[in-house]
Amino acid sequence: MTSDRDILIARVNDLAGKAIKTGFAASKFLTPAESLRITRYFIHRKDALLTFDGGFEGTERARAILTNPDWGGYKRDDLFSALRIMYSPRYTLGHRDVLGALMALGIERDTIGDIIVEGNSAVFVCLPELSGYITENFTKAGCVGLKISAICLNELPIQKEELNIKMTTVASLRIDAVLSAAFGFPRTKSAELIASGSVSLDHQVCLQAIKEVGENSLISIRRLGRIKLLEIGGVSRKGRCFIKIGIY
Repeated sequence: MTSDRDILIARVNDLAGKAIKTGFAASKFLTPAESLRITRYFIHRKDALLTFDGGFEGTERARAILTNPDWGGYKRDDLFSALRIMYSPRYTLGHRDVLGALMALGIERDTIGDIIVEGNSAVFVCLPELSGYITENFTKAGCVGLKISAICLNELPIQKEELNIKMTTVASLRIDAVLSAAFGFPRTKSAELIASGSVSLDHQVCLQAIKEVGENSLISIRRLGRIKLLEIGGVSRKGRCFIKIGIY
């Protein structure tokens, strides 16, 4: 039976073949986990160059773009359309509200990139071939009326990580120890969460409590939140390691 991983790699292999012949090819929007799988698979490949672009800086979802290293190239305006919606300040819409309303139009999730909600507006990117359909039909999110317009890519905001910083020490850099230090619960609970498949390390499910983590590792716990190991410092007199954690 073919796995989702095999299908993903096969699709990108097809894109690489197209890029070699035509100059470039691009996937739809990928999750961070999918981007990581593709990166690991293509890391040694030289006949097609791999990059990721989400339409604006700091995005989580991005398109895999493959180019012929000898002559290929692409224009971002050919790969992304940017749209802005406005609505009455009497209402409050969240990311899920906007995404849910888009899905209600029959739009697949992988055709839409990141969505940023700010005040009484939201911006997002989509595949260019969907821009006209969305502009014509995306007029409501629930009972909230929307005004939608196309904008230039350079009008999109830069995604900024908003983290609460915590300085602490751990007995080791095992993932269960780092989680316990970040969230303030016993290592036994960390181990239980890891064993249950609720913990991901760099967008991949981690089932090993003894797995060591490094700087810039992203750790998430389903329904609890996520953290980033920003810095590993020296060792205390008692042999504990100083770490700097960012909590989302």
